[in-house]
Amino acid sequence: MRLNSFAVGLLLSVYFVLIYFPHATTALGGSGGGPVPVSDGPTVRKDERWPLVSSEFGEVSAVKISDGKNGCYYLHFITMNPCSLFLPVYLHSEMLLYVNSGNGTLSWINVKADDDDKLQQVVLKRGDIFRLTSETVFYLQNNVDEAYGCHPQHLQIYAIFPGSEVELQNDLLVGAYTPVHDLVLGFDNRVLQSTLSVPEEVIEELRGGENQPLIVDGQFEISASNGGIDSRGFRALIGTNDIHNLENKKKKKKEDKMKAYNVFNEDHDVDTCFGWSVVVTSEELDVLKGTNFGVFMVNLAKGSMMAPHWDPNTVEIAIVLHGQGVIEVVCPGIASETKCENSRLMVEEGDVFVVPRAHPMAQMSYNNDSFVFMGFMLKQEKERPQYLAGKLSILQRLDRKVLAKSFNVRNTTIDWILSNEKEDIIYECVSCAEEGQGGESPKERGGCGVGWQEEEGGRSGRQERGRGGGGGGWREEEGGRGGWQAI
Repeated sequence: MRLNSFAVGLLLSVYFVLIYFPHATTALGGSGGGPVPVSDGPTVRKDERWPLVSSEFGEVSAVKISDGKNGCYYLHFITMNPCSLFLPVYLHSEMLLYVNSGNGTLSWINVKADDDDKLQQVVLKRGDIFRLTSETVFYLQNNVDEAYGCHPQHLQIYAIFPGSEVELQNDLLVGAYTPVHDLVLGFDNRVLQSTLSVPEEVIEELRGGENQPLIVDGQFEISASNGGIDSRGFRALIGTNDIHNLENKKKKKKEDKMKAYNVFNEDHDVDTCFGWSVVVTSEELDVLKGTNFGVFMVNLAKGSMMAPHWDPNTVEIAIVLHGQGVIEVVCPGIASETKCENSRLMVEEGDVFVVPRAHPMAQMSYNNDSFVFMGFMLKQEKERPQYLAGKLSILQRLDRKVLAKSFNVRNTTIDWILSNEKEDIIYECVSCAEEGQGGESPKERGGCGVGWQEEEGGRSGRQERGRGGGGGGWREEEGGRGGWQAI
């Protein structure tokens, strides 16, 4: 019975696309040509992303990056223009997403759910985190406001497919999801007609149309030949009487069971005048239960650093949101038994970088701008990171005479090093990023800046407020298009 219900749902989805978007026949195979190649890492530049879909209404690009060990991680970068629609797809892997800009509506149905297989919706905004399980059919809308028309911002979503480490190793599975249209029309007409119990002319109509990308114009066209779906069926498909009436959805917000978690609305785990960081796991977000993945964000004011640290059970896959910075990674193990080398990764906005588990690292911003990045972390066990210095340092727990022997220095030198028991994890580090790069000495100090701050009135822009010479930072450009500029 569930098979028939799902089959009818797929048919309605395809029929809905053809009726309200007469020329929308989806195609996921983009201009990249073939499967997404796997990068050996540890970085993938923004211009190296693999294009999957590109049209006047938006684009999708992808990155597959290896951590140099046994892990391979798959990410999608979805950009939707105002008033656009990301057509229904069927997920093969679970999907963890972060909204980088704009706002929109995510609609989905979980095919394998026994207790609730109805269409569900959640309104997404900048900073939101959400997760969809495998065997989910979903689509996205860049919101349209009834009173003001299209929102001027692009909806930009960064997503990782946590199952990719295992599931996407299969060469036959070249993507994380399949367009519903392709899923249905992959069968021949006789099979579809018999399975779906519809006349031949319905199947022929489904075959019609022109190939278009996965992201189309979200303005609905009412076809005169929509006899196949009545208003009740259409409401069941899209989950509302009027797809443009978002105000009604807001009034029912309290009744919604599902709600996204927003990183900008929560307290920071670390917060100093030189920057802040926040980590989101299943303890903070119910939809992350059952997965080993979490989300983190780090905002470093200019001329600052996140202290050297490592976690033996965590892999970090990060995306630079703003500015430029340096990630210094130390190779664990005895030099004679490993091929890896210590590295300094220079990254900038849009780049992806990965740090394998058990690799000590430090993140640094340049003196002339703040450095902001977010990412997804694969954590096998709950364990606090280890730090190199301060009260949390493992060096504080070792015998000082043994440490002196280890470094071949005087005992007083070790005493001096360990006398600094500062508790801050993020602190000032002027010219640390520039060190070893042949750059000129900075003309201004990094200062004390708090990084992103919500602007008055709850707008989505961010600006950096400096203290004692701090500056840089970023804010939203005029017109709300999601760009950023230094201030």
